[in-house]
Amino acid sequence: MLAAPGAGSVSVVGDWNGWDPQRDRLRDPDGDGVWEIRLRLRRGQEARYQFLVDGERWLDDPQAPLRVEDGFGGTSSVLQI
Repeated sequence: MLAAPGAGSVSVVGDWNGWDPQRDRLRDPDGDGVWEIRLRLRRGQEARYQFLVDGERWLDDPQAPLRVEDGFGGTSSVLQI
């Protein structure tokens, strides 16, 4: 889930989907600017991820407790499953 009012599209990209912005697109079904997705990921792994807003703005997850440097001057969120 990501609050991104005014966004036209939001994807979650990470280790599990090869960082492919086409694979896991979030939806804003009620138009409130909060984008959502439900994913099935394997237990016992650690996944790095970011959100991609409107195909150009990369954001880490503001709700994620863990972050690591992404190698491009920013950070990626870390999810421990």
